[in-house]
Amino acid sequence: MESRGFMRGRAVAVSASSASGAGPQHTISSTLIEHLGEGAGSLPVTSGTWPSYEHVNVQGGLDHWLEGWPGEHRLLGLAGFRHRMFGLADLCQPGMETGLALAGVPVSEQPVSPDGEMRSCVQCGLYLLSDGELRMALLLRGSDERGPQPDVSMEITATDPAAARRALAEIRELGLRRSVYRRQVVSFEPDMFGPRRGGLLAFHPRPRMTRDQLVLPDGVLEGIERQILGVARHRELLLAHGQHLKRGVLLYGAPGVGKTHTVRYLMSRLPEVSVLILSAAALRFVQEACSIARDLQPSMLIIEDVDLIAEDRGSRPIGQNPLLFQLLNEMDGLRDDVDVTFVLTTNRVDVLEPALASRPGRIDHAVEIPLPDAEGRRALIEVYRGGLELDLAYPDEVIRRTEGVTASFIKELLRRSALIAAEGAGGSDGAGGSDGAGSTPLRLTDRHLHAALDVLLGEANALTRRLLGAGGHGPAT
Repeated sequence: MESRGFMRGRAVAVSASSASGAGPQHTISSTLIEHLGEGAGSLPVTSGTWPSYEHVNVQGGLDHWLEGWPGEHRLLGLAGFRHRMFGLADLCQPGMETGLALAGVPVSEQPVSPDGEMRSCVQCGLYLLSDGELRMALLLRGSDERGPQPDVSMEITATDPAAARRALAEIRELGLRRSVYRRQVVSFEPDMFGPRRGGLLAFHPRPRMTRDQLVLPDGVLEGIERQILGVARHRELLLAHGQHLKRGVLLYGAPGVGKTHTVRYLMSRLPEVSVLILSAAALRFVQEACSIARDLQPSMLIIEDVDLIAEDRGSRPIGQNPLLFQLLNEMDGLRDDVDVTFVLTTNRVDVLEPALASRPGRIDHAVEIPLPDAEGRRALIEVYRGGLELDLAYPDEVIRRTEGVTASFIKELLRRSALIAAEGAGGSDGAGGSDGAGSTPLRLTDRHLHAALDVLLGEANALTRRLLGAGGHGPAT
């Protein structure tokens, strides 16, 4: 039976029986006693734990630490470990490892980037290390989310206890410094099989947006950029003059006006900043997200629809909103030199807890993202037209009919107009339907846009308008 070890960053084959230099009859305890000496069971054990989403970083830190280990090291796998509680001290006691056996190393493949790159992570492995007279054993276990092992754990024992303590500290520091989440965009995601106790982090490609792709009234974006990008740009200067780095920005406005689009633009402008996103059911991980943000600074924590957890306490019984208290405590607990930006979005600023929205030091800059005015709607049509050819005899009429709509509405209007043109439903002046890319550009006329507006602004589409953030817009005129 073969198990895989990591030597100089590469997998090497080591048989479970020969790893200890003994025959196939050796047990786990006899292997450890032979490696550590007769006093193996009385050696102190140094231990550490991490949330489940840190398994990939613990493995990375351990692999890198092993590359610098001056002596020899071998890796054994354990079978029968699932749904069982045991520690390294137990394995050193003859008879205590009943039900466990040396076996091939169980591993799981875990993502390390948004590009699909994976890292093999040991689920339950016993590392045996030696360097001259020093002997060390390390037990690494991944999380068993629905068993008694919710966290990733590492236990180390050595003939020199101080060496075990140093090893754990160095591995922890390497895992943090080389974290795969650093300078990435990640979000806590719900588990399809039910809530995870430790959470589940997913990678996302960083948005690529230019300034002209974001349409906001004059002065609105400039204020946001000064508060977020400006602080990032002048970080050292601000610190040198005793100014704090932590900041909170609240973006509020009707659904569909461009709050999320603004956040995407900010992410694109800060490629060196680690970004964490919380939304919907994942808002329960606010404490974990804040902890990661501190570790990965400079970082930006985006909390979408913050009103879901930060509703005015006066509207609920006391003690019924623990996530709000967690958020407030995390924002208050940051040191002045911690480079973390909180970006909160909401459609319901009127229901926010005053302690969050009104107290100085938590939200430094609140910005309303308004409905686009006439010039804004013209600009949005240009942004969302893509490769469409616009041939409008009366463009002002389209602008007039779209008064009071959102950016999302404009985006859908262009798409529906394109569909009408492609299907030839706009009349014979039309588009010349297209069957695919590479043909002549799809041409939109007044007729196509007004036909789409008739549908979107009709009484039958009142719910669609609300979903697009234009719920207050009346029927077509």
